[in-house]
Amino acid sequence: MNVALILVHYHTPDLLRKAVVAIRSDMLSSGIEGEIIIVDNGSGDLDKGRIGSLPARLLDPGENLGYAGGVNLGAGATNADIMIFMNPDVQVMPGSLGALVSVLCKGAPAAGPKFFLDPERIILLPPLMELKRRNELIWRTSALGEDWARWVRSMWRVHARRHWEARDPIESYSLSGALLAVRRDVWNRVGPFDEAYKLYYEEADWLRRLEKNGLKSYYVPDAQAVHAYNRSAVKEPRAKKWFEESGRIFRKRYYGIVFDTFISSMIPLMRRLALHCGLGAHGSSFPWCGVPTLEFSSMGTIRSLPLWVEISNNDLGIPAAAVRVYDGGTRSWRFPRDIWMNMETGTYNFRIVDGEGKEVESLSFYR
Repeated sequence: MNVALILVHYHTPDLLRKAVVAIRSDMLSSGIEGEIIIVDNGSGDLDKGRIGSLPARLLDPGENLGYAGGVNLGAGATNADIMIFMNPDVQVMPGSLGALVSVLCKGAPAAGPKFFLDPERIILLPPLMELKRRNELIWRTSALGEDWARWVRSMWRVHARRHWEARDPIESYSLSGALLAVRRDVWNRVGPFDEAYKLYYEEADWLRRLEKNGLKSYYVPDAQAVHAYNRSAVKEPRAKKWFEESGRIFRKRYYGIVFDTFISSMIPLMRRLALHCGLGAHGSSFPWCGVPTLEFSSMGTIRSLPLWVEISNNDLGIPAAAVRVYDGGTRSWRFPRDIWMNMETGTYNFRIVDGEGKEVESLSFYR
């Protein structure tokens, strides 16, 4: 089958170059025939010159179409049997594209990879959260007490570990739009990304429509990619506003206007009241500074192995990246310094969790 790799670029030319190099290498080693298409969402003249020298077909819409609009433009410019949509801050590991294409050639309508934060593939990135009315309500009321928040994390942990520990492809609609492979016939049946979503939720909406059409998508652990998370979005000053707008569009469409109104107005009020009363999910009171280092030997009784370290930039602690510590004799773990120094400024909560999903300790570090 002919394959088209479609990258939607926004002000990250260095990352885009690395992405293209990795794609070409993987296509060559996997025997994949096809092309690379770059949709450039508003680069300046200098960046356009750098992008134009890459071994790829360049589409310049002359404005920022958003991720959904960029994907749709690229999809309309090719007749490939399989399309793989990508962020430019994603780098595929050897064999990843072949694993995804193989699953689709066997009949899977859509598929996505296992994501890591670091090139050494130690820090696992989370699957997309299960976006259901019940789950949204539970997550947002977690500020009503730490015991409740701990239970919410345990529920989410089952979902995350199902993906992290999978060895074979599993059915899942919790895939990330940062790299999503789809068959052309399925794309034609389900339709394009909805351009009402300027940024975020576009893949969740498309996967929901895929499910409503009675079709399945798969998480493929043999397909692995490194995602330099949020490098493009952080350069867009409207990203936070677009995230909130996209969330409301999704909730109104799939949960109803009444539910969205409750989430958007009543839940924030409840959270403020909970914080005022001293309730709520929280990490340690005073964040540590410097590159995070965790000393397992100084912790209390650990009932089961392996240990997991979960890392999140919000008080609730989900979604979270994670590191699995396999060796019971491991005394400490240090966050990779080069990755830490490139992360967005803020407080990150680190929770150490045992093999049964019980939380052992929680620490916070400021970046």
